[in-house]
Amino acid sequence: MATIVYVACAGPREIHCFDLDAEHGTLTLLDVVAVPGGEEPSPSNLPLAFAPGGAMLYAALRTPPYPVTAFVVDAATGRLTYRGTVTLPAPMAYIAAGRHSLLAASYKQDLISVSAIKADGVPGPAVQVLDTPPKAHCILPGRRGGVVYATTVEGNAIMVFRQDADTGRLAPADPHLIACRSGSGPRHLTLHPQLDVLYCVNELAGTLAAFAIENKSGALLEMQYEALTPKGFGGNARAADLHITADGRFVYASVRNTNAIAAFRTEPRTGLLVRIALFDVEGSPRAFALDPRGRHLICAGQTDNVVGVYAIDPHSGALTHKHRTAVPANPSWVETLSL
Repeated sequence: MATIVYVACAGPREIHCFDLDAEHGTLTLLDVVAVPGGEEPSPSNLPLAFAPGGAMLYAALRTPPYPVTAFVVDAATGRLTYRGTVTLPAPMAYIAAGRHSLLAASYKQDLISVSAIKADGVPGPAVQVLDTPPKAHCILPGRRGGVVYATTVEGNAIMVFRQDADTGRLAPADPHLIACRSGSGPRHLTLHPQLDVLYCVNELAGTLAAFAIENKSGALLEMQYEALTPKGFGGNARAADLHITADGRFVYASVRNTNAIAAFRTEPRTGLLVRIALFDVEGSPRAFALDPRGRHLICAGQTDNVVGVYAIDPHSGALTHKHRTAVPANPSWVETLSL
């Protein structure tokens, strides 16, 4: 089973597609695909999102007119074919695709949007735009009941919405804002694949939080906060990305100001976090991904313009560096897909 790695390079507005050698942990370049829409670099990042099942890949530029492009993913090779482009209402730091709607969060303009996805896989114009507290940074569909979560870095909260199954429109849940600990700055979210647990990486404080999810309402109950930085670290950690292995055993979070990834194992019945170690990685690891089988972590060094591959020890969760390859400017998003 082949694994394809997609790295979005915001400088040249390109997606670099690699084959991941599962035995040796090396990357081989397969293709370079331009993301249409202007000639300037996409500021800060170029977010990507797969449709459920991986048949489509979406890429959003943060330059006017804020286009999002749909690519068809070849099921045999992983290669991308242009399908269509539509504009979003703002520069989006994060996008997420459901079966019928594309969700997006704007850090610069403090809003989230919903766009219906047409039968051909291309989103239409936004059907809803909602204002948020400052610096919305992530939006994530829950697994049941139409619950959607989003973060606000300066609002210091996780927002909870309910999504209408017919229209795709969002409505604030009750409770709507789940406050994080003072100074946290919630940024990215991920769900435990089996348990009713939501994890949140906190950009400013450099912490990782775990919340229990109430099944029916989607409400969150704080369980735990863990540090992502060494003892004695002070200031803005600029913690960034967050992912969990498909079996739910290991959680990883990146910190840009320490050029490190923190690794944790999870307690199998509760989802509580147990720290493994901090691992040095590429410069400013804004984005990374895990291969679907949980054997490798692929990290983009945003300031080093490289991508590194790390083997994940199946027993301990520890990371071992295997390979590094150069890419163009500002590699700022990584996605993986098994064919």
